[in-house]
Amino acid sequence: MKLSTITLFKILILMSCIIFIGCSQNSETSQVEVYDYIDEEIGDADQATTNRLSLSAQNFIDQGDFNNALEVLSRLILISPDNIDAYYKRANVKRKLGLLEEAIGDYTRALDLDSNLIEAYLRRGVSHANLGRFNAAIPDFDKVIELGGPDAAMHRNRGLAYYELDMWHEAIEDFNAAIQIDPNLAVAFNDRGLAFVKLGQYNNAIQDFEMAIAVEPSFVIAYDNKGNAWQALANFYFAIDDYDKALQLDPSYAPSYNNRGNAYRGLHYYEEALEDYSKAIQIAPRNASNYFNRGVTYGLMEKWEKAIKDYNLAIAQDPIYADAYYNRGGAHGNLANYDEAIKDLSTVLVLQPMRAEALHSRSLAYINSGDIESAISDLTTAIQIDPSMAVAYGDRAAAYMRLKDYEKAVIDLDKAISLDEGYVSAYLNRGICLFQLSEYSLAIEDYDQVLLLDSDKIDVYAHLARVYSMLGIEDKVQENLQQLIDRDVDVVELASELIELSQSP
Repeated sequence: MKLSTITLFKILILMSCIIFIGCSQNSETSQVEVYDYIDEEIGDADQATTNRLSLSAQNFIDQGDFNNALEVLSRLILISPDNIDAYYKRANVKRKLGLLEEAIGDYTRALDLDSNLIEAYLRRGVSHANLGRFNAAIPDFDKVIELGGPDAAMHRNRGLAYYELDMWHEAIEDFNAAIQIDPNLAVAFNDRGLAFVKLGQYNNAIQDFEMAIAVEPSFVIAYDNKGNAWQALANFYFAIDDYDKALQLDPSYAPSYNNRGNAYRGLHYYEEALEDYSKAIQIAPRNASNYFNRGVTYGLMEKWEKAIKDYNLAIAQDPIYADAYYNRGGAHGNLANYDEAIKDLSTVLVLQPMRAEALHSRSLAYINSGDIESAISDLTTAIQIDPSMAVAYGDRAAAYMRLKDYEKAVIDLDKAISLDEGYVSAYLNRGICLFQLSEYSLAIEDYDQVLLLDSDKIDVYAHLARVYSMLGIEDKVQENLQQLIDRDVDVVELASELIELSQSP
């Protein structure tokens, strides 16, 4: 082996120190200086050197000096490449330093050398989970349970991995096992409750949250989760009671203010909801959902400018918050700021290209800004994504009506009605299209259906009067005009605006 000049120089220094004792240091040479002389090209060291480096590494670990520990362990592995303990300790140090990928590599090497090293399986599994690789974590957790036997915490860890993979039934099985092993493991009841929520089994979830609270009466998160389950069942008063208890235990727990605000909003107690959202924002000013929910509430109160301000704040905290862009676009639309609405809804579609409702909403902004072709394009794409979206067919028909393409409009309205037999405006617009196509008898059938579904749709009487006029049935014309007069409708004004109004989407 050819040695480098630096290596030869180091060996000469070592030899000199052996011949001339105390030539450069006293006999209490520091650990750092000892391992500093070891070079990659020297080959295997003796057991004494290995022990000395191992002890040095442990000292650094005990002191929390992980960078130096990492360096020493790396040198130890160079001179002792089959040292299981060195790989395992270096993996732990790398985890402490946030080097999870490298840590996984070292755990794997340790396991290659000793396939029964339970702690390495456990920590590798946790590292995979921390990286979001739950499919890789589960086999490691399987191995820990196989080698170590029943363990409540281990079953819970595996259950959480299944939970993150949306494998709710498998998660529940592991939470069951954890609870059977340790009936006082409150977090396992809480976790199982959350899995039941995902399955829509809210009553089972509530029972589990109550069990978690029975085991641990100060379990704030369990109260909050129980409130969310009640809210999913639209039992808003029960939900508020649980949020109250959570906040009594921890007045600084922002999620319960936010969630209680949602419950108040469900009861249309908007002022109370706003107060809770504001409190949540005060405690957690960087939480985007608090601003978003307050914006939703302002929207329900038709305070669009305030809603937009809150959506702005939500987006400032989370620039890829698609729902905030979507709702802000809707608020701009309600203020007739169609260009801003289109801009926001276009951002939503960059973030979520397959979001059919965003395409539908943008189409309405295009229609209102006069860009009918773009509206039709968006609605066509929305229908391709969601063929069951009746309103998209209905609004595309309205766009075709703007272009006076009544045949295409009728085709879309037929489809809309087949998807939603109670779609009132679809019957009305189809009646208008059929009138324009001189299909008067069919138009009357649609107008009659509108009144059957919604007797307050009084402008239909004007449409009926007009179609009966075309058929020359004068008594029916008078009958329908009288319906309008009896309801104090200005017949002349209605007649002049009838077609334009009825064609609006």
